[in-house]
Amino acid sequence: MLRAFLIVLVFAVGAGCAPDLRTTDCFDGICGELPTEPLFSFTRAEGGLVTALVDATSKTLPTYIDLDEPKELKFDEAETTSAWELSFMRDKIRTNGGGTNPMGKVEVAVLLKTDFDALTKAPASGYQQDGAEGVFNTVEGGWYYYDIGVHRLTTLDHLYVVKTGQGAYFKVRLGSYYDENGTSARISLRFARLDPP
Repeated sequence: MLRAFLIVLVFAVGAGCAPDLRTTDCFDGICGELPTEPLFSFTRAEGGLVTALVDATSKTLPTYIDLDEPKELKFDEAETTSAWELSFMRDKIRTNGGGTNPMGKVEVAVLLKTDFDALTKAPASGYQQDGAEGVFNTVEGGWYYYDIGVHRLTTLDHLYVVKTGQGAYFKVRLGSYYDENGTSARISLRFARLDPP
């Protein structure tokens, strides 16, 4: 009887010391609310080319992009509307389909040794959805090479064709993982709409 009482007392004391997780909703150091500042900056050029800089520095929350618009989707909007194609979190890039979201329809084809400007029409085949890991991070060795000697990530020269849930096609090429100040997870990319196959 005394042993049972002591066990209950220990649990009661331990429970009193732990923080109430329901009131400490913290995401990457931000407690109580989600980030409101823009996590993408877009530059549009003639011919439909869009250059973007992605702030993917959060270690807990992905950053979402809708290629069709193009525009950034905030976390709550992306989770409720599912109107996004790609998400970024550090070096992880996911698509809205397959392992990330079984209801999503986004597919990706990975093209090697393909000139970005020369590609005007989407390929007819070769598309796949994310599995347990994303297409960007696994197919053809992933989108980057990590040099452990200098602890630096270098983007590989793959060209990605993203088929959106609305049936549009975009070519996407990733640029540097670092911004001009050397900050990591500030990923540059460019993309443009393609003619269908």
